[in-house]
Amino acid sequence: MTMLFEPLDSNYEERADLHRAARLATLHESLAKRLERIERAADEVERAAALLVDVTHGSAVDAFQDAVRSNSSAAFLHLDAGQTLGM
Repeated sequence: MTMLFEPLDSNYEERADLHRAARLATLHESLAKRLERIERAADEVERAAALLVDVTHGSAVDAFQDAVRSNSSAAFLHLDAGQTLGM
């Protein structure tokens, strides 16, 4: 006579579904946290780039204006609005 045993884990499918749902929720939270960190990093990069542009532009303009004021031979470097160096 052969005896058949019921599987030890009779609720496997239900537990598997619960496990997948829990894993998906965990992955979703992890992704949301990473996206927030990426957004913060991108904001910092944008602020740093804007600051670099401001500093670079301000320094270049100040240096150019100082050079024109201090050296009369540099006066020919003055450009009006819309003019270019022609390079």
